[in-house]
Amino acid sequence: MRTEEVPPVHERVAAEVREHFDGDDTGHDMAHAWRVYRLGRRLAERENADFAVVGAAALVHDLHRLRGDGFTHPRETIPEVREILADADFPADGREAVCHCVAHHEEYDFAETTDLDHEPTVEERVLRDADNLDALGAVGIGRAFTFGAHHGQGMYDPDREVRETYDRSDRDNTVIQHAREKLLRLPDAMETATGRELAADRAAFVEEFVERFEAEWGGER
Repeated sequence: MRTEEVPPVHERVAAEVREHFDGDDTGHDMAHAWRVYRLGRRLAERENADFAVVGAAALVHDLHRLRGDGFTHPRETIPEVREILADADFPADGREAVCHCVAHHEEYDFAETTDLDHEPTVEERVLRDADNLDALGAVGIGRAFTFGAHHGQGMYDPDREVRETYDRSDRDNTVIQHAREKLLRLPDAMETATGRELAADRAAFVEEFVERFEAEWGGER
């Protein structure tokens, strides 16, 4: 991310949060945050969302990933997010909008733990789509193997059943199983027209890769 592309307020937020992600090896590092930031900008421009809010939320959205191997709900990091925004001198009238995006960005309509009880804001929808898009495509495949290695998952087991529902708290699977249970279902969870367009293209790449992987595993290719 070149400095001239980033508003000073977002640079300050990034400076405050960067040290939190030092040493991350799960695929939820600052490189991921910046990719979500860039995707968020692209979606915000086309979906008429407030990029000041989306950009800041993209930079801080994964603080909950630092709370151990089990699932921690993003809302538990909101006090920390408020402190980071204050230290970065982010405009006070936009801080709660950022916190709202962070608190709700992992609520997918296909996840067992979805608890959406409100009408999503456009900024929330954009952040959620941008984050999900980074789990698809070539980068998404790379992140899936990085995440799997971190959690001791195997690459593939043809005898494992692909489950009908995705449970983010269950790490007992393989990378390819995860791709089929979550990644290839992400297009159905997209909430913006732009997100759906980009997801279709990225998911097609993942599906082609998964099918090729399974064929090579079985000696068919």
